[in-house]
Amino acid sequence: MKKLLLAASLVLALASPLTRADDLDDLLILSRAVPRDVNDLRAIEQAATKIAAKVIPCTVGVQVGNNHGSGVVITASGYVLTAAHVADRPGRNATIKFPDGTTVRGKTLGMHTQADGALIKITDEGSWPHVPVVTLDDYPYPKPGDWCIATGHPGGFDSDRTPPVRLGRIIDVNESVIRTDCTINSGDSGGPLFDMQGRVIGIHSRIAEQATVNLHGPVLAFQESWQQMKDGEVYPPVPESRFLDKLDIDRDGKITRTELPEGTYQQLYDRLAEKFELEGEEGHSIRELKGLLGWRHVPPSFEIQAYDAESPSGHALARERFVRGREVRTAFETLTADVQKSIVEVRCNDKQVALGTVVEGGVLTKASQLQGTITCKTHDGRVLAASIGHVDTTYDLALLKLEEQLDGISLSEEAAISLGGWLITPGLNGRPISIGVNSVASRVIAGLPGVLGVQIDTDETRAMIVQVFPNSGAAKAGLRENDVIVKVMSTDVSSLQEVQAILAKHRAGEVVNATVLRDGEAVEFDIRLGMREDIFLADERFGTGHLNGELSLRRDDFPDAIQHDSVLQPEDCGGPVTDLNGKIVGINIARADRVATYALPIMVVKEVLKKFNTEAAGQSDE
Repeated sequence: MKKLLLAASLVLALASPLTRADDLDDLLILSRAVPRDVNDLRAIEQAATKIAAKVIPCTVGVQVGNNHGSGVVITASGYVLTAAHVADRPGRNATIKFPDGTTVRGKTLGMHTQADGALIKITDEGSWPHVPVVTLDDYPYPKPGDWCIATGHPGGFDSDRTPPVRLGRIIDVNESVIRTDCTINSGDSGGPLFDMQGRVIGIHSRIAEQATVNLHGPVLAFQESWQQMKDGEVYPPVPESRFLDKLDIDRDGKITRTELPEGTYQQLYDRLAEKFELEGEEGHSIRELKGLLGWRHVPPSFEIQAYDAESPSGHALARERFVRGREVRTAFETLTADVQKSIVEVRCNDKQVALGTVVEGGVLTKASQLQGTITCKTHDGRVLAASIGHVDTTYDLALLKLEEQLDGISLSEEAAISLGGWLITPGLNGRPISIGVNSVASRVIAGLPGVLGVQIDTDETRAMIVQVFPNSGAAKAGLRENDVIVKVMSTDVSSLQEVQAILAKHRAGEVVNATVLRDGEAVEFDIRLGMREDIFLADERFGTGHLNGELSLRRDDFPDAIQHDSVLQPEDCGGPVTDLNGKIVGINIARADRVATYALPIMVVKEVLKKFNTEAAGQSDE
């Protein structure tokens, strides 16, 4: 009875929602299959921003041994929910990092292996910010179509970034898995999924290639096992050793020779008995034999499988009603219809590479995408010749000059964008390309120099290429092994260090000129620099490869950028971003990973444009 009371007290302590709908109208809006208009969108936004402000301080980074993930604090006394595959097993030391920089110690407790959930207890003294957890007494049970919010630490804990906020909808739900289109990535594992009352309803567990296959362990699955998890137990119980467990024919927790069938099994037992001098007809426990064999703990295997996105269950949310589905995006069309006149499709060598934002004096677009013959396609189908007028490499912006001047868009004054607030990316046809929410406040996006994509001999008297990495700018330009680099950007070089010193000033996407000696003759190459992680760490970094989709070549090293969770293609960058008031609040500048698109804030855009206009005035004076 005492255990039941303890478990009940924990559940009751977690039950109070962070936010309640103000009236019946708000409840009806949140329960609609699709939002009808801007007023419905505004109600969803207001709920999301309230929840985001309250849950961010409780979303923590978790480290257990070499496992890094996320978690959420669910009681003031310091109980933390995370993923079982992050916690690994009961009794391990854990480090918990809060978004404000506070770092505390903890200990892993029990876990629910079927739903991939685990508890950690903060062992340092203190009262901790926390959020409630949904309970079996709450109504209704999370269901397809419900709006939801995800937080966590994708890519790992970053002290310069608050836990990114992502908005989505529940697609499927059963007793062991919730599927949503809230984008999550490596490092998010163990982070919380919230309902629109701010209650934890799931723990991030797995992702698949499709951006709409994001899997979470339902918190309601843990309700029957709260006490076992608090007591450090694994639920459902897993055997000490899966191999030895198969030898326990009579299922009494120990192995005897007489219970084993004649042949291989008895021979195996005899070898164990001889090796470890086993005696006694009563047999030996699996734990004892495991210890004698010196087998280390093997974490439970989690049988959470990705849903088939092409064949969801009959009760799944229709694709058109996903957060970025056609029916939901329709509600935003009144906000983007007029903006299309000030958007162009930027084409290089007759292939779309970016969008452009028409402003007074030309078209702003993403500079590192530009090469070859440039044209701009307008909303009404005209194709206009364009040339590069000005470039700002710091923000990766270029101002294109057109053969015909178009009407420029009005750049609003700086507007406050709350975390969780809607951000819309309009398209050339007047409809949104994608929608999302403001995930992280504007901040510095750190970066590294671009790379050629070669390995250079460490001999300090020459810069000879010993390897050219596939899919690198060097490979595409035609560099080969045994080429000796003798000049970069008109500067003579004779060592790896001298090449690196020059490249330190250039970023991914920029084109550098290099001269190499090949078979005794000098040959010049123009090489587009790449991202270090794309070329040298292609299979090792967080959230790598096909799970991220296509990413922008230059996607870091911005002094100021907003992060939102809209899902774009790299060629969709360069166009404007609007808020629910229809104001232009920024320009998309990079698709960074599965969960992040960066946009330059409107005040940054205006400052860069002012600089371009000053340069143009200076040129005309000459």
